[in-house]
Amino acid sequence: MTEASTPIQQVLLECVGGKDIGRRIIIADKPVSLGHIVYHPDLVIETLGRDDGYITAWIEGDVLIIDGSPCNLPLIVNNDSVSISPLLEKDTLRLGDSIWQARYDHKEQTGHLGDTFSDLIGLEELQDFRLSHIFSEVFKRHTTEEMEEQLITGTTKHTPTLAELKVEWAKPWLFARLLGGSALLTFILYAGFEMFNNLNLIPGMIFVGSFAVPVSTLIFFLEMNVPRNISIFKVTQLLFVGGIASLILALIFFSNFNPFTSFLGASAAGIIEETAKVLIVAWLMGREKRYKWILNGLLLGAAVGTGFAAFESAGYAFRFILGGGVTAGGEIIMLRGLLAPFMHIVWTANAAAALWMVKGDKPFSWEMLQAPAFLRVFFAMVILHMIWNAPFGLLRLPIVQDVKFVLLGILGWIICFRLVQAGLRQLSDARQALQLPAIEKSPAGA
Repeated sequence: MTEASTPIQQVLLECVGGKDIGRRIIIADKPVSLGHIVYHPDLVIETLGRDDGYITAWIEGDVLIIDGSPCNLPLIVNNDSVSISPLLEKDTLRLGDSIWQARYDHKEQTGHLGDTFSDLIGLEELQDFRLSHIFSEVFKRHTTEEMEEQLITGTTKHTPTLAELKVEWAKPWLFARLLGGSALLTFILYAGFEMFNNLNLIPGMIFVGSFAVPVSTLIFFLEMNVPRNISIFKVTQLLFVGGIASLILALIFFSNFNPFTSFLGASAAGIIEETAKVLIVAWLMGREKRYKWILNGLLLGAAVGTGFAAFESAGYAFRFILGGGVTAGGEIIMLRGLLAPFMHIVWTANAAAALWMVKGDKPFSWEMLQAPAFLRVFFAMVILHMIWNAPFGLLRLPIVQDVKFVLLGILGWIICFRLVQAGLRQLSDARQALQLPAIEKSPAGA
């Protein structure tokens, strides 16, 4: 049981599986009813249909009480069918095909900025999170064989089962090796042009320079994909096909919404490009049922975002070289390379991960784009992109131009790591479910 010595201020009821996956409901000082909109409940949930009734939750003393007596679906708490029951921390509540868990809060956090941010994006704060732990393998020595093994993932012989997974924060390191190597190659090509003034080196400089940081960042997401069920072939395919397709779709949107883009200016790209990229991810991968995890969506989105970012950077470099010479092109490649991890890659990764929170192992449907769990994160990415492109700054900085880009980049990655945390919890809950006996649904109204 929870600590009786410390009163509960609020309880977070979170759906970890089923139609409402990712939905977070806060129960505080008054009862909350959950059900279909026809019952006019406090909060509508997709799990309960028009004829399924509703459930009520409230805090009594130091526990959360769940009352399912007005509900026509069986209420299952830790494999026991109940009518009214306490729901303690780590207990499992099954309602239809959805699984819910409660997280108790013994501290009053009203008005806390972190709580407001969490409510806006629908993702809980990071817990037991340390960047030093995640990057602890970066500066360790690794053999060529280890580098090769790190990329062998997602094949029939190299995809672990759910029971074999070690569900914890990954420790990526290969991305750093690729980043250093590709940056060195870019410098060599640029220095070679300065030394020999040979135009044949320019295409190589554009290609390597534009893809160096984005692809290295993509490898980071590949290493963070704990299920290890997506191959480097699939990632590369999405990078090129998805990157080009999303660029073309964005151009189609731009050409058909001229008044809209004229009104918002450069900020319109936040709406148009983020929409184009997430639609391409859904179009290319939405029918795949085997890539069902939140972390899968994060990687798939990162692949499309990487292609978009790299091809766009190559286009900018080409235009700057034509207009201002090789030096101008080299400067834009360096700038966009430094900013690449904080832009399209993480924006698309986050939006796709949020979509996969809703999608799970089901084929993509348009209704999924209306789910609050997706919309909260997607609109957050749109807003970050719009502010990024907005014609104002906060404080000039060397190299990265403005502190605005740093702050927006940090926000994007905070959301990204919260999605990774949600993905790890999803895997952990799925592993625990493997150990639970199957539950037969009792007849409605029983």
